Amino acid sequence: MRQICFFGIIVLTALLIGCSSEEEDYSKYTEEFEQDMAEKKKQDSIYLANLPKPDTNKITNENVVQKLTVFGHLNKENKVKISTKFGDIVIELFDDTPLHRANFLMLAKKGVIDSTIFYRVVEDFVVQGGSSDRAEVNTKMKEHGVYTIPDEIHPHHYHIRGNVAMAVNEQWEIPEEDRNKNSSCYNFYIVQRKPMTKKYLEGVIKKYDLELTEKEKSMYLKYGGTPHLDGDYTVFGKVVEGMSVVDKIAKLETDKTDMPLDEVKIGLSVVK
Repeated sequence: MRQICFFGIIVLTALLIGCSSEEEDYSKYTEEFEQDMAEKKKQDSIYLANLPKPDTNKITNENVVQKLTVFGHLNKENKVKISTKFGDIVIELFDDTPLHRANFLMLAKKGVIDSTIFYRVVEDFVVQGGSSDRAEVNTKMKEHGVYTIPDEIHPHHYHIRGNVAMAVNEQWEIPEEDRNKNSSCYNFYIVQRKPMTKKYLEGVIKKYDLELTEKEKSMYLKYGGTPHLDGDYTVFGKVVEGMSVVDKIAKLETDKTDMPLDEVKIGLSVVK
């Protein structure tokens, strides 16, 4: 009987030792697992923290209307100044082209197109600016955003001398019938064409198959302009000071691509 009891004690002791060993192994495994998971969680946090953050300030084609609408409501100014080595050009921005007004104000306040140039100059036509090959300028533009602005073309905004319009975004890869008239975000032009003779205007009407009212003909004869551009580009402002500066730029000698040989840098600021 004593032998049986002694044997039972030995078996029980062995079982207890075995259970204790299993508990220790499980506890050790659990501790190692938790440490491993904690390390992985730490590494994941570091990885996520180093991921590039989405730039909520950059303007895109998806948020352009919202961004410019909000900016326009918060910034009511309607005059900007283009500074050049030949003098200043003051532009009044139209209220009925709110997206274009807001865009040009934003470019002025953020200095986005400062140090761009007038890259296309055609006397008795237009002077066009807002572009640059400089790396630092292009970097600044990319940080601001590359986008197009929905057109705000109005029949009462003509391409008469002194008016300012945005170039249309290039769409060479799109069939002509599917192209839109959305504006470039940076490239603008000023109509420089001076008053024309009746014969010259008749030639323009015939060449571009235009249908102008007598009132429109009188306006172009009196003020000058480029009637064949009407309806295709958003006119969003007019020069109120400095057309003599525009004329000086228009007279510059150019290369075969109409770029002035004498570089004309642009500085854009808001007139308070």
